Amino acid sequence: MKLRVTVLSVLVIGSLNVFAANLVSGVRMKLSAGDLASGIAAVEDYKRDTGVDAEYLNAVGWLARGAQLLHQNELANRYVAELHREIPEEKTGLIVPFGAAIEVEGRQIFANEGRGAALVYFRGALAHAKDPALRSRINKNIHMLSLEGQAAPPINTSDYVGAAPLSSDAMKGKPVLLFLWAQGCGDCKAQSPSLVRVWQRYRSKGLVLVAPTRYYGTVDEKPATPAEEKERVAKVWGEIYAGLEGVTAPIDTDGHIAYGASATPTFVLIDKKGVVRLYAPTRLSEDELSRRIDSVLAE
Repeated sequence: MKLRVTVLSVLVIGSLNVFAANLVSGVRMKLSAGDLASGIAAVEDYKRDTGVDAEYLNAVGWLARGAQLLHQNELANRYVAELHREIPEEKTGLIVPFGAAIEVEGRQIFANEGRGAALVYFRGALAHAKDPALRSRINKNIHMLSLEGQAAPPINTSDYVGAAPLSSDAMKGKPVLLFLWAQGCGDCKAQSPSLVRVWQRYRSKGLVLVAPTRYYGTVDEKPATPAEEKERVAKVWGEIYAGLEGVTAPIDTDGHIAYGASATPTFVLIDKKGVVRLYAPTRLSEDELSRRIDSVLAE
C-alpha cells in the first residue's frame, strides 16, 4: 500500500510539473474541453509559484479568449485589463499576449457597441503596431468585420515558388481562391489533400488558385536568410502540396500581412469582378469550400 501511494504521488507531482512547464499548452487543452475553471486554477498556481513572466501573460491571453468564447464577458474584461496593465505598449517577447488583449477588447467592443466602433478601435491599434505578426493579427480582425464585399487587396507575385504566376490579363474575369499558408503550419499541411481535390475539380471550370506565403525569418525555429527560407518553402510546396500542379505560391510578406493571415491557413474567395466573397482565417471542409466556389461560379 505504501508503495502504491508513493508511486501515485510521483505520478501526480510529475503531471503537475509538466503542466507548469507547459502552462500555455495546458491551458489551451483545458479550454478546448470547455474547462475554463481548471485553466484559471493552473494560471493562478503558476503565478503564485513563478510570478508574472511571458508564459504567464501568454496563458492569461488564452484565458481572456476562452472567457469571451464562453460568454463570460466580465471575466474576459478582467483579463484584458490585466494584460494592458502588465504590457502597456508593444514589446518584443510579449507580442502574443499584447495582441490577445487587442483582439479580445476589440471583439468585446463589437459585441457591445457594434461593427463601426470595433473597426475604429482595431484601425487605431493598427496605426500604432509595428511588429509584422501583430499587424497581421489586427488586420485579420479588421477583415473579419469588413473585407467581404470589398475589392481584393493585390498580391505581389514577383517572388514565388511553384508554377509561374498568371498575368493580370489571364486572370481577368475569373474567380480566384487564395490559400494563404506558412511552410511550418501543420493545419495548412492537413488541408492539402482536400485542397488538391478541390483544385482538380474546379480548375477546368475557370477557378484560379493562388497560394501566397511570406518570409518569417526562421526555419525550424532558427534564424534563416530569405534564400534559406525560400529553399525550405520550395521543398515543402513540392512535397506536401504535390497535387497542385499549375498553382503559383507567391512569397509576399507585405501582402500576406495585409490579408491578416496571422492564422494559417486563411482562405479568401474572390469573384469574377475582383470582390471578396469569403474571408475565412481557418481550415475549411471540402464541402464548405466547394459550396462557396459553386456559388461564385454560378454568377
